Amino acid sequence: MKVLILISVVAMATVGNALYSCPQFWNLFEGNCYRYQGDRLTWSAAEARCNRYFNSAGMGHLASIHSLAENRFVYEMFKSSVSINDIPNWVHNPVDPNPIYGIWIGLHQTVADGPWKNSDDTDQDNFFRWRSLEPNNSYYVGEQAEDCVHIWHFNDDSDIQQKWNDMYCNEVMSFVCKMPADGQMRR
Repeated sequence: MKVLILISVVAMATVGNALYSCPQFWNLFEGNCYRYQGDRLTWSAAEARCNRYFNSAGMGHLASIHSLAENRFVYEMFKSSVSINDIPNWVHNPVDPNPIYGIWIGLHQTVADGPWKNSDDTDQDNFFRWRSLEPNNSYYVGEQAEDCVHIWHFNDDSDIQQKWNDMYCNEVMSFVCKMPADGQMRR
C-alpha cells in the first residue's frame, strides 16, 4: 500500500511538472520561465527588453525574486552564462576590489525613497537580500538616487554573497527576464 501511495505521489508530481512549459532558450523554475540577457543595458531599457517577451500566461519583466532558492537560481544563470571574456576590464581593476558588476532584477522605487516594488507588480513578500549597509541610496555626482536593484557579483570570486545593492538606474548591466510559465498563474 505504501508503495502504491508513493507511486501515485511521484506520478502526480510528474504530471504537474509536465503542465508547465517555457519557450525555447528559457529555463523553468518553480512555475516561471527565466532567461539571462548578456546585453548591458540601463534598468529601464532592460525592463523594456523583457517586456518584448510574452506567452499565453503573461508578459516578461525583470526577474522578481521571492525566495533564497529563486535568488540562487537567478544568480547561477548569470554566473554560468558569463565567460571570462565577457567581464569588462574594469572589473579586474586592483584599485577597486568590489566594482559595480552584477545583474538587474525587477525591484525598484518609482518614487525616490519610496517603497520597493517589483516591475511585474508582484508583492515582495518581505523577502529582501540586501548587502550589508544597503539600501543606502548613495548619490553619485551627476546621477540620480539609487532607485534600482541588482544582484552584486564581487570581484573576489565570492559567490556565497549573492546580495542586493541599490544602484542608480542609468548604470548598464546584464539582466534576467522572468515570465510565468504556460499553464500557471504568475507569482
